[in-house]
Amino acid sequence: MDESTLKDSEAVLITYVRYIDEGHFAEEMLFCKRLESTTTSKDIYIYNKLKNYLDVNNIPMKNITSCAADGAPNMMGKKNGCLKLMKDANPEMIIVHCIIHKENLVAKNISPVLNEVLHAVIKCVNTIKASVKCERLFKLFCEEQNEDHVRLLLHTEVRWLSKGNCLKRFMQLLDAISAE
Repeated sequence: MDESTLKDSEAVLITYVRYIDEGHFAEEMLFCKRLESTTTSKDIYIYNKLKNYLDVNNIPMKNITSCAADGAPNMMGKKNGCLKLMKDANPEMIIVHCIIHKENLVAKNISPVLNEVLHAVIKCVNTIKASVKCERLFKLFCEEQNEDHVRLLLHTEVRWLSKGNCLKRFMQLLDAISAE
């Protein structure tokens, strides 16, 4: 669960779930809800958004076995943080600090060699995405090569998941990018 801000400064609550479906782990986005007001550790706004969604969809809080979030006070606050209120409603729930946030902190101090590779990838991606025409031609080229993906993901420093996603997509399209 994470509170995020969109390009237009609109705040949203994004919740992903991982569950077992026919003996296999499945993962998908449960919901993405607009947050109309600011959130602080003193309010229960995020918890109420989550609780309302669960109630409307007949999902008991006891079905949530664990929850991960960043360390923001509105999530981890000891009195009114969303996870504290969830734990009050379901004492068996396991609360963890989101590993992806920790990975992002480590990634900010990336080794010089890896940092050089990342910047080379970002430069290549930015060159392809520099114009609509370039991006359109790249898409056509990827389609001709029967690639699974037909566009590159833009990396931004603000989005903590974008670095990994940008590199992953680049590697998936590396053969097409380096062809001819």
